[in-house]
Amino acid sequence: MRRSALALALLTALAVAGCGSGGDAEKPPPKAALNQIDINAVDPDTLRDGGDLNWPVQDFPNQFNELQGDATSGDIPPVTRSFMPTPSWEKPDATFEPNPDYVESFELVSDNPEKVEYKLNKKAHWSDGKPITWEDYKSQWQAVNGRNPAFVPLSTAGYANISDISKGADEYEFTVTFDPTYADWGAVFQVLYPKSATSNPDEFNKGWIAAPKVTGGPFMIDKIDATAKTVIVKRDPDWWGYQPRLDRIIFRNLSTTGGTASIDALANGGLDFSGIAGNLDAYKRAKQIPHVVFRRATLPNLRWIVLNGAGSGPLADKEVRKAVIRGIDVASITKAEVGQLIPDAKPLGNHIFVEGFPGYQDNSKGYGFDPEAAKKRLDELGWKQEGQYRKKEGRTLTIRDVVPAENPASDDEAVLVQHQLAAIGVEVKVEQVDPDGYFDEQITPGDFELAHWAQMDAASLITVLPSFDLTPDNVEQNFGHIGNAKINKLLKDAAKELDRDRRNAILNDIDEELWDLGYARPLYRRPSIVAVKDDLANFGNSGLAAVDYAKIGWTKK
Repeated sequence: MRRSALALALLTALAVAGCGSGGDAEKPPPKAALNQIDINAVDPDTLRDGGDLNWPVQDFPNQFNELQGDATSGDIPPVTRSFMPTPSWEKPDATFEPNPDYVESFELVSDNPEKVEYKLNKKAHWSDGKPITWEDYKSQWQAVNGRNPAFVPLSTAGYANISDISKGADEYEFTVTFDPTYADWGAVFQVLYPKSATSNPDEFNKGWIAAPKVTGGPFMIDKIDATAKTVIVKRDPDWWGYQPRLDRIIFRNLSTTGGTASIDALANGGLDFSGIAGNLDAYKRAKQIPHVVFRRATLPNLRWIVLNGAGSGPLADKEVRKAVIRGIDVASITKAEVGQLIPDAKPLGNHIFVEGFPGYQDNSKGYGFDPEAAKKRLDELGWKQEGQYRKKEGRTLTIRDVVPAENPASDDEAVLVQHQLAAIGVEVKVEQVDPDGYFDEQITPGDFELAHWAQMDAASLITVLPSFDLTPDNVEQNFGHIGNAKINKLLKDAAKELDRDRRNAILNDIDEELWDLGYARPLYRRPSIVAVKDDLANFGNSGLAAVDYAKIGWTKK
């Protein structure tokens, strides 16, 4: 999943029918409730002092500066945010609040011009002893706002809208001015890096590749083993906040998508939890593991098939892309992949919003499954049926579908799509690649024509903007290189619209344009199911909410 992490909040744990192991797990899962979290929330003071947490990550970090452009894996933030400051915390409803360990308050004090005042926790400091001050925030903004091409940020969303950061009464107060207005101002500064890492382009881009140089969280680096692909963090004795319950967190590079390796590791004690997602086989296997329970949350998390419009292949033509989309039977894919885990699952009709969340409307009319319409359009475009497949000017209509090996969801979807598109005369060649580095080596450089992954949408503009903006020499996370000036303008309009309903209307205008461009084929809302050791507390599945690493721990038995 891109830029998504297991999140945790100490707010509410909702009991979920069918979440236990054994007989209860046989009950049909309930319909999803918005903002649902399931984390076995308990008073951390009652937890055992000490112990390790074995945490699987799908990719070993290739960059410990998660703001840098090469930090594309969604499993980098779970690692880095255990030891880096997280000034702004996301809540289960996708709104943001200050993390009191770093920020006493942030407040919108003016709409026009838009100004936000920050007051920092004076106890917060870096591992080198230097205080965390307004200068760290200003330096980070200057590094990732996109104005200095020497810096290569992963995303400029939010930061590009900041026109100024000015010092307040002292080093621990400052004012952020947004121009143009930025609606999701609270989503900025979800992670913070020191001025020493962000004031120099070489240091920002390359200085943190092998390891972090300064930390500022409840944990600190114990050991990084690039060969074993593990990152081990331990309690930071100089931490000023709540004393962590765990001694260590061991981040292990192991597939978290419910494949054989992660479930086997959970069974033999090598892991303490494993993602299940939509893998029914993994779900059934995990039910048999003693002292393991299922924890569910509702996320704006979708599976989609992204089309690559770059290059000289057939998908460079948007009309071909739209015809291909009409040849995909999403209803059958949805039923096959998640029908037993989400009984009310429906195909999605929106690239930006997920059904059940505010803003969702089905904009897919005219782009739904219709193989006859797809064949007719391909005929009109000159791709004529010759034998099993279509050809034009001697070239077969062939598409490469690149999927990570040992990923059941991608494998299943690719096979179904291969058969469905063959029925309209399109040849699909499924290419399995090494799952390690799937994004770094295949998706980011655009080495695909079709690709499958999970995308977190509807949470904030921080997520939406990089996925759909298309600017020359800066595609951010628009890996299919599909977009236009109209979408870029609408994205800017949405980013500065403070009224949520009006902003959602603009985002739906963008969605309609994405359908017309043949950007991608949204499939279904992805189940969020995690198999967790039953004595692990304040952790599990908490939807969109941020992780409070210090309060994760083991119950006393």
